[in-house]
Amino acid sequence: MTITKRRFLGVALPSLALAASGVPAWGQNKLGNPAWKYDLVIGGGSATGNSRIFASAVGKVITDNVQGVRASGGVSPGYDAESAMHVHDGTMIGGVGTPLIIQNAIAGKPPFPAGGIDLKFWFSHNEIPLNLFARGETGFTKISQLKGATVALAPEGTSNYILSKIVFEANGVPMNSLKVRYMDTSKAIQQLQDGNIDALSYVRDYSGAILELTGARKVTLLQPTEESLPKIKQEIEWAGPAEWSLKDKYPDMNVPAPGLAFVSPEFMFLSGKLPNDLVYAMTRAVWEHVTVLQESSAVYKHVNLKDALKRVPIPPHPGALAYYKEQNVPNWEKYASLLPKG
Repeated sequence: MTITKRRFLGVALPSLALAASGVPAWGQNKLGNPAWKYDLVIGGGSATGNSRIFASAVGKVITDNVQGVRASGGVSPGYDAESAMHVHDGTMIGGVGTPLIIQNAIAGKPPFPAGGIDLKFWFSHNEIPLNLFARGETGFTKISQLKGATVALAPEGTSNYILSKIVFEANGVPMNSLKVRYMDTSKAIQQLQDGNIDALSYVRDYSGAILELTGARKVTLLQPTEESLPKIKQEIEWAGPAEWSLKDKYPDMNVPAPGLAFVSPEFMFLSGKLPNDLVYAMTRAVWEHVTVLQESSAVYKHVNLKDALKRVPIPPHPGALAYYKEQNVPNWEKYASLLPKG
C-alpha cells in the first residue's frame, strides 16, 4: 500500500493545530501521531543486495518508533532510477540513491518525466569507490594511458557509466578512443581475471570477487592526473577524490602514489511532498536508533549522525533539516534557508 492524499491530509491537520498553538509538530517528545495511518515503502535495490537490507532496517526503525507509521524496504531491481519513478507514481516515498541518477530525475532528463520528480536529500550513509582497475601486464598506472585500451563499462545512461565518462574525459581519454565492452560488474571482474580486457571502471564496495581477482593476477588502481582534478570537481563536486579506502582489504593490489580514487556517495532520498513533521519523526527515529542500521550489514557499521550531511548532491528535506539543526550536524547552516518556517 502507498501513501494517499487522504493520509497527507490526515497528517497536515494535526500539524496545523499544533502550529496554531505555537508548538511545532516536529518539536514534540513523542514521535509520530496515533492518528496517522501511513504505509510507507522505501526503495532498496535488488532483493538480495546490501541496499535492500539497509532500506529494510530503516523501515523497521520507523515502524518500531514512530506512532501511526508502518514502513518497509521495497525491491527495486532498477535501483535508484526505478525507486525515483516509483516516487513519481506514488508507490514509494524514497529510496537509496546515487547523485547522478537522482539529479537527472529532478531535472527531468530522459528516461525521467520531462517535468522532473520532486526529490529531497535525507541522509548520507555510504561512500563507494570507483574501481578503475587495469591488468598489471598493461603497464598502466594512470587513467590517461587508457587510449586504445579495451575497457569494460556499465551500459550508457547508468551512474557507473556517467561517472566513468566524466573521469576519463577529464584525464584526456575521450570515449571514442576506447574499445568499450558493456557488461555488468561481475562479468567485468571475470573478464579482467581471464585477461580478455585491459581495464574496468565500476562503482563497487568491497567484494570477494575482486579479492579473488587480485590474488589471481596483478591489478593496478589507475591514478588521475593532477590537472584532471579541478575539471572533475567542477562537474561533480561530490566525487572527491579520496584516499583509496580498500588498501587493507586488497593487500595484493598495486596502488601507485598518490593512492586516490573517486567516490560515489550513497544516500537516502525522499519525496519532496512528504510533510515536514512526518520526515522529522522519521529522521529522529533513525538517528536515535542508528545501531539497528549499523548492525544490518558490515558495510554500514560506520553510519553516523555527524556525516549525515556529507557530500549532499541535492537539497535536503526541510523536515530532516530541522532535526539536523537541533543536533548541530556539520553543514546544516549551508541549508538554513530551507528550514520550515514558523
